[in-house]
Amino acid sequence: MAKKDTARDLRLAEGTKVLDQWEITLARLQDHSLTVAELAGRIGQDPAADLALAALLGDYPVPEAAQALVTWETKTSDKHLRREIHRSLYKLSQKGVQVDRPVQEQARPILTPIEPEGYLSSMDGHGDRLVWLVKPRVGGGLHYLSALVNEPEGMRYIEGTEITRKVVRMMRQDLSTKHQITMIEAPWRYCDFLMHEGYERAKAHDGKDIESYPALRSHLLSSPAQPVEVPLPAGLDPETIAADENLLATSVQLFEEPELQRWFLDHDQAHRYLDQIAQVQESPLVLNRYQQQDRVQAVIDKAISEMFSGENGRSYARRLEETALHLATTERLEAAKRALAVALALKRSERGGKGIPFCEELVRQSIALHYQEEQRKEKEESRGSLIMTPTEFAARMQAAQRRRTG
Repeated sequence: MAKKDTARDLRLAEGTKVLDQWEITLARLQDHSLTVAELAGRIGQDPAADLALAALLGDYPVPEAAQALVTWETKTSDKHLRREIHRSLYKLSQKGVQVDRPVQEQARPILTPIEPEGYLSSMDGHGDRLVWLVKPRVGGGLHYLSALVNEPEGMRYIEGTEITRKVVRMMRQDLSTKHQITMIEAPWRYCDFLMHEGYERAKAHDGKDIESYPALRSHLLSSPAQPVEVPLPAGLDPETIAADENLLATSVQLFEEPELQRWFLDHDQAHRYLDQIAQVQESPLVLNRYQQQDRVQAVIDKAISEMFSGENGRSYARRLEETALHLATTERLEAAKRALAVALALKRSERGGKGIPFCEELVRQSIALHYQEEQRKEKEESRGSLIMTPTEFAARMQAAQRRRTG
C-alpha cells in the first residue's frame, strides 16, 4: 500500500507542476477567475495533470465540481484516475456536497441492493478494536475493509482487499483461537461510522497509513457515513438498567470477564499519580502509617475523578456501551447490563468515576500494578549500584530513627 501511495504522490507532484504552468489553482477557482468548465476543458491533455485536476476538484466543495467528477468517472477507464475521482467525490460528500450518480445506474432495480456486513471486536484496555466491513462483489467473492480504530484517538491502520466467505470464517476462528478475540456481527452502519469517525480523528492528528481509506471505502459504499449511536440489543433497556442500583453496585464483577481482565490505565495515564504517591512516601515530614494511607487515598480519589471526567469520561462511556453490546451478543446478558449501568452512570456523573465501583477498582488496580512494576525496576537498578541517592539515604535514616524510638 505504501508503494502505491508513493507512486500516486509522485504523479500528483508531476501533475501539479503542469497545473502551475497552466495557472490552474484552487485560489483562482475560489475567486471565480477560473471556472470548473474551463478546468474541465483541460481534461485529457496530460495524464499526470488529469490526476492533479481530479484531486483539485475534491478541494472545491461546489455542486459543479461534483458533477464534473461524476461525468468524468463515466468516461475514463484509467483505474488510477478513477480511484482519485472516488477520493474527491468522497471528500465532497463529507463536506455536504450532494453527489448524484448517473440515473441509469439506479433505474428499474431488479434486485434489492446488497448491503455490507459489519463485524466488531471487543475493546482492549488501550481502547483499540477491530472493525470490518465486507460486501459481495459482482462476479463473486467479497470486498473486505478492515481497520484498527482506537477510542478516542482514531484509526490506526486500514486495509482493503478481495477475499472469500471461507477466508472470513477462517480469520474469525483464528482470532478467537489464537488471540481470544471474538468478532461479533454488528450493524454495518455503526461499523462504517466508526471507520469514518476514526479516519477524521486520526487525520486531524497527522495519522499515517490511512490516506487510502476514502478510495478503499468507495468499493463498498458511495453515500456518506452517518453518525450512529452504539446499537444496543433489545434486552438492554437503558431506563430499566439505570433504575437498578444493584447493577452498578456489583459492577466490579465485570473484571471477571476475560475481555475486561486486560483493562488497565496505561503507564502514561498513571504516571503522574504514581509520582504524587512517591512524593507522599518520600516526604521529609514524619508521617505515621495512617497519615500516609490517607494521603495516598487522596491521590487515588483525585485520579478516579480526573480519569473519568470530560472527554475521558465520554470515551469510557462509549467503551462500556460497546462492551455491553459485545457481552450481550455473546450471551452474557447480566454482565452486559452491568457494563451499560457503568456507561450510563458516567454520562450523568459530575464527579468523574467517584461513586462508581467499576471505575474506582480500575484506577486502584492500575496504580497498584504500575507501582509494583516501578518498585521492581528500582530494586533491580539499586542492586547494580553502590551509590545511594539522597532520597534513599534520608529514607534509611528515618527508618533507623523510628526503630530506635519505637
